[in-house]
Amino acid sequence: MSDDIEFNIGLVAIAMRGDDVDFRGASVSTGRSGSEQAGKLREAVIESSDGLRMTVGCTVWDDGSADVQPLDYLAGPDAYRRLESAGRMTLNVATLGSRVSLLRALKYGDRGYPTLASVTWGELTELAGADAAALLVSHGARVGTYGELKPDAVRYREHPAFAVSTDGLEAVFAAFAVTRVLPIMKGFGREGGVEALY
Repeated sequence: MSDDIEFNIGLVAIAMRGDDVDFRGASVSTGRSGSEQAGKLREAVIESSDGLRMTVGCTVWDDGSADVQPLDYLAGPDAYRRLESAGRMTLNVATLGSRVSLLRALKYGDRGYPTLASVTWGELTELAGADAAALLVSHGARVGTYGELKPDAVRYREHPAFAVSTDGLEAVFAAFAVTRVLPIMKGFGREGGVEALY
C-alpha cells in the first residue's frame, strides 16, 4: 500500500489514498440511473474548517470514462449536502494518456441553493485564496481554456479548464475543493458571501 498524499487547499484538507481499489457504480456519463459497471476508484477524505468531512472518489470506468463523485457525507453543515446531488465532475479524454475537465463552480443564485456555473480564472482565484491556475499547476495539472486543452470541444471553448495525466489525481481533488467545497463555504454568489472562519 502506498502512503496517503495529504495537502491543503485554503481551509480544506485533502487526504488522498495512495492506491486504487475496485469499485462498482454508475458513471456520470451514463447518468444516475445508468447501468452499474466496474471501475478503479481513488478515494480522498475531504475536511473543511467549518466541520465538513466526506469521502470523494475519482473513478476510471471500464467504458473509458472518468469522473469525480462524492461517496459518503460523514459530517458537516447541511449546506454541503448539496454536493451529493450537484458535486459530480466529469473528466474527458483529451489525448492518449491525459484527461481534461472544465472548471465550473457551484454558485448560489435565485434558487437559494448552489448550481454549477461558468466562472473566470479571477473568480477561481478568489475562491482558492491563491492564484488558481498556479495552484492547479503545482499539483500536477496543465491549465488553459477548454478549447486549448480539448481541441474538439464544441461548447465552453473559452472557459477555464485543466488537464492531468491519467494518474494525476492530486490536481483533480484540488480542483474539486476549489469548485465544489470552497464555493459553499464562502457563499459564492450570495450578496455579502464571505469566508467562514472556524
